[in-house]
Amino acid sequence: MSEGRARPSRIKIETIEREAEVLKLRRGGLTFDLIAKQLGYKHPSGAHKAYVNACKRLIRADVEEIRSTELDRLDMAQAAIWPKVLRGEIPAIMAFIKIQERRSRYLGLDTPVRVQAEVVTYDADAINGELQRIYEVFKQGTSNSRKAISMGSDTGESDPTS
Repeated sequence: MSEGRARPSRIKIETIEREAEVLKLRRGGLTFDLIAKQLGYKHPSGAHKAYVNACKRLIRADVEEIRSTELDRLDMAQAAIWPKVLRGEIPAIMAFIKIQERRSRYLGLDTPVRVQAEVVTYDADAINGELQRIYEVFKQGTSNSRKAISMGSDTGESDPTS
C-alpha cells in the first residue's frame, strides 16, 4: 500500500451482530437506555451510535441491491429490443432512449436539475399583531351585538333572552 493512504477499516463480525441486536430491540420499542442496559453499553449514547451505524449499513446495502436489480432489468429490456433498435425501428429506438434515461438517473449520470422555488416567510410580530387586531374587532362586534340585544326595546326588537 502506498504511503498516505488509509487502509480500509474492517468491521468485526461481533460489532455487526451487536448492532443488529440493537436494531432489533429498537424496532421492538425499547429505549436506548434499556438497550444499553440489556446489551452492556456503558451509556445510552453507545446504543444510539450502534443503532445509527446499523441503519446506515442497512440502508446503503438495501439501496445498492435494489439499484443493481433495477439495472439488471434495464439490461434485459434493452437486450430484448436491441435487434429492432439496430434495424432503425422508431418505437424500439424511443423505448431504448427511455431505458437509457432511467439508467442514467439510477447511476446519477444526469446533471442536477435546476429547481426554482418561491419561499414565503411571515414576520411573527406582524402575524401576532394582525391576530390581536382581529380579536379586538371580534370582541368589539360581540359586545356591540350584546348591547343591541339588551337594548332590543329601544331598537324595536324583542329581547330573545326574555
